[in-house]
Amino acid sequence: MSNIIKSKSYYVALVAICASFGMTIASPSKAETKLLFNQFLPAKHSFVVGIFKPWAKAVAKESKGRVVVKFSETSLGPPPKQWNVVSKGIADVSLLAIAFERNRIHLPQVAELPFTTPNAVKSSLALWRTYNAKFKSVNEFKGVKLLGLWTTGPMSIMHGNKSISAVADFKNQKMWGFPGLGSGILKKFGAVPVVVPAVKTFNVVSKKIVNGLVIANEALLGFKLLPYIKHLTLVPGGVHAVTFSMIMNEKVWGGLSSADKKAVARASGAKIAMGARASDRRSAGAIAVAKKKGIQVQTASPAFMAELRKGVSPMMNRWLKKAAAKGVDGKAALAFYRSSLK
Repeated sequence: MSNIIKSKSYYVALVAICASFGMTIASPSKAETKLLFNQFLPAKHSFVVGIFKPWAKAVAKESKGRVVVKFSETSLGPPPKQWNVVSKGIADVSLLAIAFERNRIHLPQVAELPFTTPNAVKSSLALWRTYNAKFKSVNEFKGVKLLGLWTTGPMSIMHGNKSISAVADFKNQKMWGFPGLGSGILKKFGAVPVVVPAVKTFNVVSKKIVNGLVIANEALLGFKLLPYIKHLTLVPGGVHAVTFSMIMNEKVWGGLSSADKKAVARASGAKIAMGARASDRRSAGAIAVAKKKGIQVQTASPAFMAELRKGVSPMMNRWLKKAAAKGVDGKAALAFYRSSLK
């Protein structure tokens, strides 16, 4: 006890001496928690500039600097393995595409269903509301801490050689599609789907492994696809969308103080969803650039839309059946999601 008193007395005396000479001395600083975020997307990707970096700044602000987010210099694991990267503590936080864990996580894919995506920010906010109202109790994210959900903008049809104006135009075309619903739709329409992580689409397009894609418009710029695309078909509501989550290591979350948990929560949720507006801005810019570069941009005709709707209806029913298997009224959840879009 006497040593503690002496220590405190020494510190007080030192402050007094420094003050007499016009000097200052820093008081002992509070402990800082550093969260390692696995960064594997291009630095200028809309998710990075619109969601990840603003979230990191918000966490620091809300926690008054007690929690700091650091981004990895290189990828700590391939995109399909992000659940393991986070759950095993290789990184504290990461982006997870829901499709890569579709055997574990099904319900948020309500926002991937065809023709339900007016734009990224509306769909992202609607998804977050729907998750909290209809899906949270099912606890599909057991094993990690879910911080937020969001979607891409509507998926369009791109091709390097021909216009895709009818279902018949997909026949035998080698095309990139996202794992799960995206590649399933392509296969349904007679295309030959090639599935690699989205960050590798430049490789398969530039090397002419595929001659077309079903992907969000912003990819024209974000993944440098512009020189290889000649035709772009916009589909109202999107052929489908892709859902993403931000997840955190459960033990790291549990180790945060109550105040810091509240701070991270304030920076997350709907605020993460709002960050999807960066995707919408990038998408609008990509379409404008595409037109200037001479890419033929068209909107799917009513006849083409009717063909698409008929073809994907079994996939809509599949989501409803899986929701029912988890004890969720899929029709009610889908109706809630659609009403939330407004």
